[in-house]
Amino acid sequence: MSLSRASTMTLGQDNVPNHHLQHEEEDAMSNHINVDLLDQIGSEPSEKRLIIAVDFGTTYSSVSYVEIPEGCPSDSVDARSICSITSYPDSLDFNANDNMLMEVPSEVIYPLNRHFREQDSLIRSQEGLETASNDSEEQETHHDAPNNGVQDMDIYDDDGDTTMNVDVADQFHWGYRVHELWALPATHSDPSNLPLSRFKLLLDNSPMTERVRQDLNPTLNMLKSRKVVHGPLHVIADYLTYLLDHTQSQLRQLGYEDSCPKEMVLCVPAIWTQQACRDMQKCLAVAMKRANFKGVDVQNNSIENLFIVSEPEAAAAHMLANSTQIRCGQSFVLLDAGTTILGGGTVDANTYRVSIEEPLRLEHEIVPPGGGLHGSSYLNEDLKAYLLRLLAEETYLEQGSETINGIVERVMIEQFEPKIKRNFDCYQRSTTKQLAISGLRDNPDKGFRRGIVEMSTTIIKGIFMKHLHSIFEIVKRQLDEALSNGCEVENVVLIGGFGFSISLVKFLEKSLAEYSRQNNCHVKLLKPKDRNNVANAVSLGAVLRAMNKNHGPERRARSSYGILRAEPFKEYPEH
Repeated sequence: MSLSRASTMTLGQDNVPNHHLQHEEEDAMSNHINVDLLDQIGSEPSEKRLIIAVDFGTTYSSVSYVEIPEGCPSDSVDARSICSITSYPDSLDFNANDNMLMEVPSEVIYPLNRHFREQDSLIRSQEGLETASNDSEEQETHHDAPNNGVQDMDIYDDDGDTTMNVDVADQFHWGYRVHELWALPATHSDPSNLPLSRFKLLLDNSPMTERVRQDLNPTLNMLKSRKVVHGPLHVIADYLTYLLDHTQSQLRQLGYEDSCPKEMVLCVPAIWTQQACRDMQKCLAVAMKRANFKGVDVQNNSIENLFIVSEPEAAAAHMLANSTQIRCGQSFVLLDAGTTILGGGTVDANTYRVSIEEPLRLEHEIVPPGGGLHGSSYLNEDLKAYLLRLLAEETYLEQGSETINGIVERVMIEQFEPKIKRNFDCYQRSTTKQLAISGLRDNPDKGFRRGIVEMSTTIIKGIFMKHLHSIFEIVKRQLDEALSNGCEVENVVLIGGFGFSISLVKFLEKSLAEYSRQNNCHVKLLKPKDRNNVANAVSLGAVLRAMNKNHGPERRARSSYGILRAEPFKEYPEH
């Protein structure tokens, strides 16, 4: 679980095919790498090119890029030239300064008719996904495919698929379109709508993500039984296909042709195994091929000029480039508190030491990374569970296409997230918050009055504090391990959209002050200042790392690649 990815990997266009890949001894005696070799790979072409970084997140994703002019070394390009992809389809009406413009939800909705791919030119091809290690190890023992009333109402054609005689949606949806549909009552009453979120965690087989994977399995198994997908990698590849297709479309509008040379940067969690990284690379290769990116061989899982960087390393690179508060030789904990205040999934912590000379760069990780499922989306999950219990007996609300689940989902999207969650302060005196639900009958015992749920902020505070305590425990473990290694950490650097939570900031400040008092040290919280570059800090930092591959922590080879090759001894038949 706590395997460190202090190294990054670069794969160039001369990669050999991996269909005879000998399975490596993961994270064995790691060998140091000559970092100069990484910059030499892919450095031959002097023509104009793009560096594109993909941050596929648990709840939200982002893509950033920079143009490297003809004949210009990448490390000489101004970091302020780095841009992020925006204008995602069906995105909400964000203002120009909202960092949500640069993100898109990592969510999909599949139709139950597998023939939908025949009408979808983007994800029609399944090339490169015929076999996948992760897909062959499905955990179908946890749950059977859910019925949900679907099998009782569907009509089947000759090969077992649902026909179009029933009202089954025949389109794949992704990103903000999923949010838009999920706010509609009809979506929740239609059993043919099968949404998937947090499916990135299907690549993480650690105990921490087991519950999430079990929650996803019923939907995934239903889709597999209908032959809509074959496994987790298909879901990830389908999502990435639409993400990269939108990226390609935006780049075309800016005047970049599909043939423009590109170096791809893939961001991965620090705790992922080598197998998970290869599976993710396979998904990226398939998506790039579908979206008309050049230099991809999906059969051999080969991408020209691919640079793989850990998410915390990328975020730390972005932080160092934009912070004046970290000094030479200092150590700090980087606390990534989730992509957005609306819905990050994971909270990750890494402890780094920076160089003793300028320009500042990461030298190495001091202790193994830590993390947990305590992002702000879990605040939503806990409050949603509370409201579902509260409204469970109010069945009269289910009129027409309305369902209790749909009503609660709409309350979360339209009321809790934008009006309560963003600015909730656990340290203010207790009051009540009002949640409007049309048609709700009065019930003073439950706080129902004139179509409103009056909810004490004590309940919301309890939900917040549960996760705030867990987040600080993640930080405390990093600080304790660093101290045990003889390293005193001076700063905890808070990044991620949840880092703008008033409650989280106040809780961490109070907790760090107490920790400093108990351990006779001084650990200060450095808060994010620029909202515009918080949500996409990982993808921005990943581009920075690719621009100058020397400015990263020490690298260690974690995989060995072998090629099985047979040749005739001489040009004689007897041999």
